[in-house]
Amino acid sequence: MVFGVAVVVVGKRNLVLRVSCIAPRASVFSFATLVLLAVLFLLAPQQGSALPFFDNLPKFKVRVSENRELQEWLKDQLNEQRKSSSVLKSYEDPLDVARYERGTLEKLLRSRGYYDGRVRQSVTDGEILYRVVPGPVYRINSLEIRMPSHLKPGFPGVGLSVGDPLEAEKVTEGVNRIETYLAESACLLNVDVTYQATVVHSEHAARLEYRVAQSPEVHIGQIFVEGVTTIDEDFLRKRLKLEEGDCFSRKKMDAAKLRMLRTNLVAGVNAEVSEPHGGIVDVTFMVIERKHRTIRLGVGYSSDDGGGVSAGWEHRNILGRGEKIEVETRAYEVAQSLKAELQVPRFFRDDQDFAATAEAENEDRDSYQAESITVGGTISRRHTKHRTFSVGSALKFSEVQEEGEESENYNLLSFPLGLKIDTTDNLLDAHSGATVALEIKPYFDLRGSGTQFTKNTLVMTGYHTFEETRFKPTAALRIKAGVISGADNLEIPADERFYAGGGGSVRGYSYQALGPRRLIPSTAAGEPPELSDPIGGRSLSEISLEGRFRFTETWGGVFFVDGGNAYADPQPSFDDLYWGAGFGVRYMTSFAPLRFDIAFPLDRREGLDDSAYQIYVSLGQAF
Repeated sequence: MVFGVAVVVVGKRNLVLRVSCIAPRASVFSFATLVLLAVLFLLAPQQGSALPFFDNLPKFKVRVSENRELQEWLKDQLNEQRKSSSVLKSYEDPLDVARYERGTLEKLLRSRGYYDGRVRQSVTDGEILYRVVPGPVYRINSLEIRMPSHLKPGFPGVGLSVGDPLEAEKVTEGVNRIETYLAESACLLNVDVTYQATVVHSEHAARLEYRVAQSPEVHIGQIFVEGVTTIDEDFLRKRLKLEEGDCFSRKKMDAAKLRMLRTNLVAGVNAEVSEPHGGIVDVTFMVIERKHRTIRLGVGYSSDDGGGVSAGWEHRNILGRGEKIEVETRAYEVAQSLKAELQVPRFFRDDQDFAATAEAENEDRDSYQAESITVGGTISRRHTKHRTFSVGSALKFSEVQEEGEESENYNLLSFPLGLKIDTTDNLLDAHSGATVALEIKPYFDLRGSGTQFTKNTLVMTGYHTFEETRFKPTAALRIKAGVISGADNLEIPADERFYAGGGGSVRGYSYQALGPRRLIPSTAAGEPPELSDPIGGRSLSEISLEGRFRFTETWGGVFFVDGGNAYADPQPSFDDLYWGAGFGVRYMTSFAPLRFDIAFPLDRREGLDDSAYQIYVSLGQAF
């Protein structure tokens, strides 16, 4: 089980204490103890707010005669309000809740154009019944848009016309349409759009009028950047993408500020616009720089690496143009490493990045012992918003020894080629979209052994959320396949072969526990041979399916099934898999979900899989 405590120092004065839990081993605690701890945590009183699981609002029903669509919409809106309203949570009497929610229902009816709607509430056995009589829907009988006459000819409209229902959402959408049109088609110093809706009860109708306030049309004059101390000013100016003489637009100002913030070098930025002079305005960007340095110290335990400590340092503006250098060292029982990485954003092009790495590592795994030094570099280019290509090279000097074998030295030169497609909505907690990551990595041994092989890996994920279904379930799928070609299994360095099993592979089985093993002849006469530790393979197949559920805004759950195996032959198969299954709890933090999973091996092997279950705790979804 991984428990970690880390101290993070940002800049010179800010101190953050971080406690982390990652990928625990089931054998650390008994199953009963962990369940008891989880229950105590959930039941523990929280200062300042109640746990969402135990909010005790009364049940309710909404009845709207002859309008099922409106009935379901009102019900959904009340459910959404109950998730976030602190006022409702303070009421103990169902009558108080009913009176408060009746007012909400009346406002909702008006927002849909039902200005004569009536709501009656009653409480029976602690359950609230809302009877809604919506009345006639009010429609627009007059629509006028007041804007400068020379801008009207190209305006596509507000999306409403005479005879449409007076719905608040569509009316405000009309304001957004006008503002967007003016931001793209005019050079107005200020865009101020308002509307007035006059309800005529006797006619069950309304007059709607949009107004654009008078404002001069101007162009951009001089551009100033102030507050910069360590960042290259020319670098920031290029990020603005503004030039003297450009048509002025508040939308352009906001986009320029956002591009500055996305450099991760700026904590805040404000744009000050001068008074117009001769149709020209000067713009001054006031910048607040971020702290650029971070120090990390940590101690923890991992089922993969044992106990140990870690430390890291990074500088996010080492050369003044957003270049980041990071140095990290880890000293654990099973693995020790020292790694340095330099990242250069916008490398010769705005859509291109460069990363250079150097790493020294020592591993003492069950499968092998290895010492290695690796240096390399990668160039990544964003071809489109969702598609990235990468190409690089790396040189790895290693000494690898397997169980019962002599150590081997390798000088491996590789040229990794990569393609990644990512359409997901969230990196650490995706609800929709898909990813495809393909890497082709040819290796050449420079020691003259003639060893050459190519390592190919493909990982695909997909996500779909059923928004209209209770608990908003998300179906998540991950498929991974790998093939190594060009050399026999035992000719490939052991630390480059494929292994399966563990928290990022097949949950329920120990780390690297799945895959081919050697037969060790028995020293006793008549005894059958024994299986060695896993030796890795030339191919890999993995598949994972999760059903994720959101019970509240902060709590969720998951059921999952994982399957996978590694093979000596370069022919991955999805037929001969080992399966694991389990369930888990998710706590949604502001950064990423905290996950707690329990997994069980469905194909438990006598003498190889000692534990009947495995437990995993980490930050972020499993995939």
